Parts: sequence; structure tokens; C-alpha cells
Amino acid sequence: MKIKTTLLTIGDEILIGQIVDTNSAFIAQQLNQIGIEVEEILSVKDELYHIIEAFQRGIDKSDIIIVTGGLGPTKDDKTKNALCQFLNCGLIREQKVLENIIQLFASRGYTKELNNLNQDQALIPEKSTFIQNRYGTAPCLWTTIDDKIIINLPGVPFEMKGLMRDEIIPKLKDKYNSDIIFHRDILVSGIPESDLAILVEDWENEIPDYISLAYLPNRTSIDLRFTAIGNNEDELKLSVQELIDKFKLIAGEYLVSENSGKPQKIIGENLKYRGLTISTAESCTGGNIATLLTNVEGSSMYFYGSVVSYATAVKTSVLGVRPEIIQEFTVVSEQVAEQMAKGACKVLNTDIAIATTGVAGPSKGEDGKEVGTVWISVSNGIKTINKKYFYPYMDREDFIKTVSNNGLNLAIQFIRDCY
Repeated sequence: MKIKTTLLTIGDEILIGQIVDTNSAFIAQQLNQIGIEVEEILSVKDELYHIIEAFQRGIDKSDIIIVTGGLGPTKDDKTKNALCQFLNCGLIREQKVLENIIQLFASRGYTKELNNLNQDQALIPEKSTFIQNRYGTAPCLWTTIDDKIIINLPGVPFEMKGLMRDEIIPKLKDKYNSDIIFHRDILVSGIPESDLAILVEDWENEIPDYISLAYLPNRTSIDLRFTAIGNNEDELKLSVQELIDKFKLIAGEYLVSENSGKPQKIIGENLKYRGLTISTAESCTGGNIATLLTNVEGSSMYFYGSVVSYATAVKTSVLGVRPEIIQEFTVVSEQVAEQMAKGACKVLNTDIAIATTGVAGPSKGEDGKEVGTVWISVSNGIKTINKKYFYPYMDREDFIKTVSNNGLNLAIQFIRDCY
């Protein structure tokens, strides 16, 4: 049975770009794990008319509407009033919710009598039931309309996540017997999206109806996502693997990983499997590659350290880049990048190192190189891969992110080819 869901976020702060809606991404991931599809994601203003209109849209299109935001104690939190108008009912005070609020404040050292705004958080629509919020003062609301459900969650991310994991997902699993949805991503690099689509066109045309393929390009690579829907997970996994095996025969040279994900995680898995260590020597990326690598749990097993050699003097004094090489080829060059990588391997005693040297902007480099020029090197002291990139139209932040991802992808290629 296919269950459709609408996700609705309420808050002016989302619409003006003050905060990013991470709640919807988390909820969608949780739902997908139990086979419930998200039909659409909406964001609306803190205004009664817009909220009520969104409730109606969700009811018309979906089986479940999950709403985040607008349950707080201040005047700009209008979700409960909107829900009452939509349901044509009033608010009632729930003593158990009030007791939870009192206990929560007491646990935080607040001993004064609750003000009216905090007490009003115990008001819920009389046609709704509540789910106690152990993480905050606003209760979760569960409303059944015929055979459809509206679920109102607080917008505070850690409260929403706790309620989704502990309460909502178990309840939805009990209620619905939905199809299994199996996802698997593979990572492709070194070929433009359009060229890849042409290369695998015949293969793609033979994909069965119960499996869909999505191209998910990012700055430096392409994720190919297989989504298989059915009632037997083992059969779905086998069918997807067969498609991947056929893909390798056609485009295997561009396949970076059969189990895609963030490149820093893929590197970590490869390094641990082979018992290798890694370090970085970063100039234009300013330590961002090291940050990405250490964001992975367990990275202390293989990541030893980084030299952020932003100044030319650090490249020579710490990493051992020869001054005559810089003088002959300039600091942003293939030769300097390679010596930086080899120097990092030696200084930090690692098997592999990633090095970057380039011009992030907004002005030209000290050697006159154009903004957006970068060299990346990956080396183990004996074998080396060097590659030049040019991104003249990126702002500084995007340049650093893109170069960092390129460095990680080049390291994945290096590990694959050299080990």
C-alpha cells in the first residue's frame, strides 16, 4: 500500500532565509525508512490564512500531513489556532501536559510560578490528542480526520527529532503496512552528467518499472540513486546489484564507489580496510579538507594531521618545498602541489597526503595567477596524481568547498588505482 505524506513547515524565518529547513530533510529520511513516501514539502508564513490553506492542500493530496513549527508560547505561534479553525473546534486544557511543563521547568532550575503564556502551551484542540514531549514544553498533536492524519510537531530540531524517533515512527509503523522502499547510491566522477546519460542510455532503458534511477550531480561528481519499491527487500537488493554490475561493464572507469555517500566517509572506509593513514597539506582550502575528514566518526584511526601552509614560508620551512621550485614554477603550480603532498607524508608520517595550492580570491594570487586557479596533488611519496582545476566564477566559499571535494575524490581515485 502506497502512503503519501505532505511535510509542512511554518515560520517566517524560513521564508526570509534566516534559517534553513533541516526538519523536513530529517522527517523525510525517517519516513522513507518505513516505506512512507513524501509527496511534497511546503513552507508557509506564520499567518492563519496560509496555515489553514496548507492544511487543506495537504489533506487533499496526502494520507498524512506532518507539520513543524508554530507551537510555541508567543503571539507569532499560530498553528494551534489555525488547526482549531480548520477543525471547527475550540481549545481545551490538558492537565497532564501542564504537569509535564511544570516538571520540565523544575528540572531546569526554574522555580517561579508559570506565566500565562507557558500555561497556555497546555491548550490543545479538542478534536486532537496529544503526545507528551519529554524534550520541551510544546506537546505533539495527533489529529485524525476520516482516514487521514495531521501530526503537529514542535519546530525546535532536537525536540522534533526525539518525538519522531520515539513516538511518531513507531505509531506510523503500527498503523500502515506500506511497501518496502530500498535506496542505493553509487558515486561517479570524471564525466559530465549529459555525457554519462548518453553513454548508459541503452542500459537505463532496460531498468524495470519497479526501480527508478535519479541523477544527483554535485560540484565534483554524480550520485546515481537507485530506488526500488516492492515487498521483498532481498529481491530488491539483488535486482539493484545486477543493474550495478551491468553499469560497471559500460561505465566502470568512472565508477568511484559502489556504495556512495560523502567522499570523506568513502575515503575513511577505504583507508581502514587497507590499513592506511592520511594527512593534508592545505593552502587555498585553509584546513577544510582536514575538517571534512575528521567529521567522520572513527577518523582518528587513519587521519594523522594537517599542515595549513597558507604562507609561502610555511610551504618551504615546514613541508620542504624548495624555494627554487617556487621561483621557477610559481607557488600555484603542479610542482609545488606535489612537493607539498610528499612533504606532508614525510612530516606527518602518513601513507598518503592530499595537497592544495590555489587562488580562492577575490584578488589575484601573489604570483599573479588568476582567481579560481588551483592545483591538487595526492601522493604516497612514490606515486602521485596531480590535477589542475579552474573555477573563475565561484565566490570564495564555493571555491573552497568545491576544491575540497575535488581533493577527496582525487584521493579516492588514488587509493583505488594504487592499492
